[in-house]
Amino acid sequence: MLARGLLQRGVELHIIALEYPFCHTPYDWYGARVYPCNGQNRRIIKLRTLWRANTPPFQLEGTGTTVHSFWLGWTSFVGERMARRYGIRHFTTLMGQDVLPQNRWFQRALNAERCARLVAVSAFQNRVLAQHTGFQAGHIIPWGLPGVEIPASLPASRPLDLLGAGSLVAVKDWEKWLGVVALAAQKKPDLRAELIGDGPKRKKLESLTRRLGLAGNVRFAGNLPRQEALARMRQAKVLLHTAHFESFGFVLAEAAANGCRIVSTPVGIATEVGVTAEGIAELAALLTEQLGLAIRQQPFVPLEMEQTVEAYLNIYFPSPDVSCWF
Repeated sequence: MLARGLLQRGVELHIIALEYPFCHTPYDWYGARVYPCNGQNRRIIKLRTLWRANTPPFQLEGTGTTVHSFWLGWTSFVGERMARRYGIRHFTTLMGQDVLPQNRWFQRALNAERCARLVAVSAFQNRVLAQHTGFQAGHIIPWGLPGVEIPASLPASRPLDLLGAGSLVAVKDWEKWLGVVALAAQKKPDLRAELIGDGPKRKKLESLTRRLGLAGNVRFAGNLPRQEALARMRQAKVLLHTAHFESFGFVLAEAAANGCRIVSTPVGIATEVGVTAEGIAELAALLTEQLGLAIRQQPFVPLEMEQTVEAYLNIYFPSPDVSCWF
């Protein structure tokens, strides 16, 4: 979405993709030229992938002004080398768990000058980075929602009490989610909840749902197309999110824009768009409280993508006639 927004502003983009797609033939994407390195997420061919990324089949010297990498990892490693080679600027957006201790190998290279060129996607993520490295990113630029995805109106009724959405993986802590639902269902036995997403924990979560006596309350919807998931948000009163960690939590922004009230652990932008707590009992109390409030009639939009695009333009473009590499 950011790349398309920059393209719409007339920015010339060349995109180097390290791992995906599984091909090495350049192609055009909405006006940008994409150069896949065909890394396939395989360590055994990592050196080949990095060599391809460091030798792009286009002219850099004298034409490009900015390299922008996503994730503090191999992409930022390539971006830093490329920027030094050609004497141009390099920024890195911290995308997720790259701020956690398991990314120490790449965090060791950080210093004050390098961190001034890092972009965090939330104040929460920046605090986590500081906690583990002693440094903060020089910029915080949250993700905005595309204007075309912001509803012009919202429904007057919502048949679904509660929604969860995300991959069924450990970091999302769906066991806590079910624990909160179980407590809330004690006060509201007819509670209707739906969980959108799939993943390695699905069978265990379905089993836990039955053990908690929630088979009649919780429906596992599996993976849904994006537009269908957004439509489900417009049918739900509350989005419950219980993840251990989120750098931003785009699902929180999407749900708020579609009229859901947000109950969440204090991760990503949760404190900015909803109410938060850590414990199951506290989350259940907040959920019960939010379910009792009036249905929202207006979208709540923390930021639009046009504002995100403008923020990036302000940090890395000295003039309107520029090129940028992702």
